Amino acid sequence: MTYDTLHAYYRDQAVLPTHGRFQTEADLTAHALRRRQIFSGKLQLPPRLFKGAHLLEFGPDSGENSLVFARWGAECTLFEPNLKAHPVIVDYFERYRLTSHLVKLEAADVAALARREGVQPEYDFVVAEGFIYTVRPERMWIDLFARLLREQGLAVINYCETFGSWMELLTKVAHARVRSLTGWPALETAQKLFTAKWNTIPHMRAFESWVMDVLENPFVRLRYLLEPGALCRQMEAAGLRLYSSWPPYRNGLEVYWHKRTPDVEEEARSREAFLARSRVSHIFGKALFLRSPAPEAQLLELVRLTDGLIDEFSTAAAEQVLEGLRALEQLVRTEVVYAEAGEHASAVSAVRSFAELMSVLKRGELEAIIRFCSHDAAFLRTWGMPYHFAVFAREA
Repeated sequence: MTYDTLHAYYRDQAVLPTHGRFQTEADLTAHALRRRQIFSGKLQLPPRLFKGAHLLEFGPDSGENSLVFARWGAECTLFEPNLKAHPVIVDYFERYRLTSHLVKLEAADVAALARREGVQPEYDFVVAEGFIYTVRPERMWIDLFARLLREQGLAVINYCETFGSWMELLTKVAHARVRSLTGWPALETAQKLFTAKWNTIPHMRAFESWVMDVLENPFVRLRYLLEPGALCRQMEAAGLRLYSSWPPYRNGLEVYWHKRTPDVEEEARSREAFLARSRVSHIFGKALFLRSPAPEAQLLELVRLTDGLIDEFSTAAAEQVLEGLRALEQLVRTEVVYAEAGEHASAVSAVRSFAELMSVLKRGELEAIIRFCSHDAAFLRTWGMPYHFAVFAREA
C-alpha cells in the first residue's frame, strides 16, 4: 500500500510509533530529565523558557513529550491527526494532573492548518518532531511556522538528515534483502537480524515500534531526507534564523571580536563550510572533522545507491556501494583532523564492517547475514546520526 502522508501510514499501524507506555511518576520524571538534557544542554532552551509560554505542537503522537512541556509550565495546543492517539494523550494529562495545561487537542495536520484563513502569530513555540521532514512542499510548513510565531518565537524541529541517515538506509537494505530471500514477515526478520543491535542502546519504546517506524516506514527514504544547509536557507527566506542545533551547524571554532556581528551571508558561508567538513561526523554519529570540505557528490551517490538497494537488490549496485565504501574509508583514514580518542580507529573499523555486510548481502548467504548482524562489534555499536534537532527564531 502507498501513502501520501506519514500520519496516514501511522493510522494503519497497530502500534503508536513513540508510545513509551508511562505508568508512574518516575517514568515521566526520567523522560523529562532526558528532554532537559536535549533542550537545555544541547539546544540552549532551558525549561524556564517554557513557563507560561503558548506552545503549539504538531504530531505529538502519544504525547510523552507534550507532558514534559506541560510540566515545564507551557500552555499546550496539540494537533495530532491520528485519532487513535487522542485517548492516550487525554489519559496521560489526567493521570499526571496536567489537564489545565492542555489548551486544545485537535485532529488536524500541518497542511490543514496551512490552508486556514486568519492564522495569527500567537505562539512562543511551534514544535514539530519526527515527521516534519516528510511534509511537502517544505515551503508550506516553513511559511506556516513563520505565520504562527510571535516575534522572537522559536520553531523546534527534529528531522531525518541526508548523510546521517545513511546507516539507517543500510539497515533497511539488510532487512529488505533477507525478507526477499526468505519471505519472512517484517517483525520476524527484524528480530533475527537486529535484536542484538537494538539492545546496545537505551530505549523506551518497543522493538515492534522501531520496526514499524524505521525499517518498514516508507518515508525513511532519500527523497524525504533534509540537508541542513538547504534547510537553513529556506528558513532564512521566511524570516526564521538559526538559533541552535544538534549536532552543531554553526562553526564553533570561529574566534573574532565580540562586538563584530557577521551579516546573514557571512554566517551562511561559514555554516555551510562547517557542515561540509562535518559530513563524515554525521554519517558515523561521532566527531570526525575533516581538514577540507567532504566530496559531497561522492558521498551523496553512496547514499543514493544504498537507498536504491532497498527497492531492488542488484549485485551491480552492491558493487558500486562497495566502491563508495572503499572511497569513504580512504577519506576517513587521510582527511580527519579531529576525532576523540579511539574514534578514528573505530570509524575505520566501522566502514570496513559496512563493506563486509554489503559483501554478504551481495552473496545472499542467509546464515552469514544473520550471524554478521548479530555479532559484528563495529556494526552493533554504530548507528550514525539520522535525527537532527534545529531551532529557528522568528525575526523581529
